[in-house]
Amino acid sequence: MTSKEYTRKLSYYWPGAPFTGIIIFLMCLLTLLNTALPLGLEGIATALAWLYIVIETPRLKPKQRKQILILFSVGVLAAALAWSQGANLSLQALLGEHLKLAMLLAAVTFIGMASQVGSDISRPGIRSFLTTLSGMHLFSSVANFSAVIVVGDQIRKKEGIDFLSQLVLSRGFGMAVLWSPFLSLLPLVLEQVPGVELSQVYPFSIAIAITGLLLSMLEARFRASSELKSFAGYPLKTKTLILPVTLIMMILLLSWQLPSLPTVFLVSLLSIVVPLCLLMLREGIRQSAKKTAHHITGKLSESRAEISLFMSAGVLAAGVKSCISAGLISLPFTETNAGVASLVLMMIVGLAYLGIHQLALVAIFAGLLADITTTPNLMAISYILGTALAMSGSTFSGLNFIMKARFLATDTEIIRNQLPYNLVMIGIGCGVIYLMEAMGIK
Repeated sequence: MTSKEYTRKLSYYWPGAPFTGIIIFLMCLLTLLNTALPLGLEGIATALAWLYIVIETPRLKPKQRKQILILFSVGVLAAALAWSQGANLSLQALLGEHLKLAMLLAAVTFIGMASQVGSDISRPGIRSFLTTLSGMHLFSSVANFSAVIVVGDQIRKKEGIDFLSQLVLSRGFGMAVLWSPFLSLLPLVLEQVPGVELSQVYPFSIAIAITGLLLSMLEARFRASSELKSFAGYPLKTKTLILPVTLIMMILLLSWQLPSLPTVFLVSLLSIVVPLCLLMLREGIRQSAKKTAHHITGKLSESRAEISLFMSAGVLAAGVKSCISAGLISLPFTETNAGVASLVLMMIVGLAYLGIHQLALVAIFAGLLADITTTPNLMAISYILGTALAMSGSTFSGLNFIMKARFLATDTEIIRNQLPYNLVMIGIGCGVIYLMEAMGIK
């Protein structure tokens, strides 16, 4: 049997999307249940998550496989080294560090079932640019990368994507990372940095996001004034934005009323329940059940890259923490402050530009600083803003892979368009962090 025939035969028998979709959906339900009622189900849920990853690994792109393998291997080696020096680390703690985040990634895919995308009629010009940018920002806060594809397909040109369209997609999406609990980074920080208070972080993260969008508008005005006059855009209809606004308001309300429940649990629960309820109201129980079944057995398995990356980054984070607890890693400082947070912010962006994935960087720094983090809210701003800028500016980020592969943007264009903006935003972020410290916020 030739290698091609063997591969064809193996792919025929290898489990497909219906099987892996059901696996990851069961993992999501078990983790939700175990978070609300600790029943000792985390072991089964973790096993299901890794079974899903093993089955879906052949379908990952080579670069994704390499990245995930490096994260996993380094984490396992670090854990093994710490264990050899007497550190106490269970297999569940190592493999299930980011289990709740895998649950979140699976849950937020259900939002797409109830999303209704459409645009309003708008005359070309600055108003069309502003409404497209703000609509993209709100829509991407719950629709994740699919918002980039949906809006990008509407505003792209035959030869690719122009400067203004890049601003709409990269800045609209990147700034949503600063405050949206549906984009995984905020729940990751809440899980990895104990003591973070959303009521302390949100006023500043939202202010930074608004500042970033205003700077993008000014940049468009002065760098592409002639193109701005003819920018047609894709102003999203109000009904498209009802779902994200509703979900975010419900999250804030429930977080205020039920502070004991983890944010990642509330976000995951609402991401499933709200779209299902909307579907039943619009299409009835039978049709919504068919649509949900189709999503589980078809679309759900497409989260393979994100879930694999998060779970592998969790192994790395657990390995780093175990090395610190075993005394194998020493730090040059014993507590965090505005200076440390600013340094970490700059390092996340700088290292992401060099090709290290931003989520891996958050896992590494959060693990390294776990025992000495005395200012969790300052570190939260550092991690969130660093990741947001890395996503929009690094040519190795998932967002810019889409920009290059689907919309024909080049590495040179991305760096030229994003680097000056990122440098300014780093300066603003450091200023905000020092302001928070001066106000007594830790």
